[in-house]
Amino acid sequence: MFAPWVREKDALVRLFSLRPKRFVLATVNFKKAPPTLVLTLESKTKLEKSDKQWLVDMLSWNFAIDENVREFYQKICKKDKVLRAACDFGLYGAHLRTDPYVFESVIGVVLAQNVRFQRLYKMQRLLCEKFGEKAVFRGKTYYAFPIPECITKARFFQLRACKVGYRDKYLKAIAQKIVKEKIDLDSLRKSGDTEAIRNKLMELPGVGPYTADLAMAIGFRLPTFHIDLFSREALTQFYFKGENVSDEKLRAFVEKRWGKWKQYVMLLLTTNTDMWAKRLGKKFRLTSGATSAPHNP
Repeated sequence: MFAPWVREKDALVRLFSLRPKRFVLATVNFKKAPPTLVLTLESKTKLEKSDKQWLVDMLSWNFAIDENVREFYQKICKKDKVLRAACDFGLYGAHLRTDPYVFESVIGVVLAQNVRFQRLYKMQRLLCEKFGEKAVFRGKTYYAFPIPECITKARFFQLRACKVGYRDKYLKAIAQKIVKEKIDLDSLRKSGDTEAIRNKLMELPGVGPYTADLAMAIGFRLPTFHIDLFSREALTQFYFKGENVSDEKLRAFVEKRWGKWKQYVMLLLTTNTDMWAKRLGKKFRLTSGATSAPHNP
């Protein structure tokens, strides 16, 4: 998980800023039997019932606790030795996680362009610490994800201090467009039209087809499968004997083989890959930046 989420023992913790200047610290724990999300909300001011319900509904959706994945894990993975190896390594039953805000997803995928996971973690953490609102709970400082207005006001040297490099101009341009045109990215979640959402996202500076697909995967819970260096390597090594295969052929293969479950396949193929590949007698040449502890759903 990326900032502003932080891991504290077996829990995920995050600060939310509710207007005006009201902060809520959300702590998310998981229980295995039965699969349950345990949510604790802390606030220094009285929370309205509507605010509580909004946070509960949003976080439940973010962690996909309402999604029935039994068919995928018990039928599809069981018949696929590659996916079965990933499941046996501790990924069985994993649910997709979605960002609370689409703006967060867009900024995250722009930051992810041409970088390794470790740098991505650092960039996003620094952005939150520099431009996100902050609050202290239990003696510790937590940060919220920056809002577009804060990024709009940022100077380029301040953005570059967050190690974002050439992406500084895209971050600022995206935020400026959203603020100037009063774009509500979260409202796009109400649309079921994948192509319309992709086109709308591609109107944002620095967002091309690949970036839009990745934003839809982590911001909308839509069944997408983006082809990048890592997913291409996984597909060709595990399903095409290392042959050089075009992206078009890979997309067709993914769609035909997994259909509506392709986003879950993406999750398994790109998490702990270099570790569970050994169980298949394969040495996967790329190191997975996405890791998941076996106890997490």
